[in-house]
Amino acid sequence: MRRAPAARLPTPLLIVTVLVLGLVGAGSGARALDVNGALDANGQLEDPVLQARFENIAKNLRCLVCQNESVADSNAQLAGDLRRQVRDMLVAGRSDDDIYRFMTDRYGEFVRFNPPLEAKTLLIWGAPFILLMIGAGVVFRVVRQRSRMPLDDEPTPGSL
Repeated sequence: MRRAPAARLPTPLLIVTVLVLGLVGAGSGARALDVNGALDANGQLEDPVLQARFENIAKNLRCLVCQNESVADSNAQLAGDLRRQVRDMLVAGRSDDDIYRFMTDRYGEFVRFNPPLEAKTLLIWGAPFILLMIGAGVVFRVVRQRSRMPLDDEPTPGSL
């Protein structure tokens, strides 16, 4: 009985694959940022423009655990992860809009303290004012109709 030949990778290709996968796994995270020189000893971005952008974005993102604090102010583990993710995206060269879009796509509109003005948010914010205007119009119309009605203080001569 004859055996089928086993499929196998050439040894050099296998070694290179293992090395590449090991380097990719070892190079991710905050340690990779320290190697690139993007963070200083205190964990802040060395570029003051990037640091200012980071602080602005972190203040405008809501902590999903605390819900009343920004990501910048929260001590929750998720807030720390979000700060790290924002920092990584800034170092990678992503724009503020890209970061907000990523966070909104991943966590929903609730993650933003100031959601952008869209049709659905305009309706939510505008509905109370629309209802107030409708109520004011109804009150105005009722008062106007009642002011045109005659006063019935004195009985008419033929009504007794």
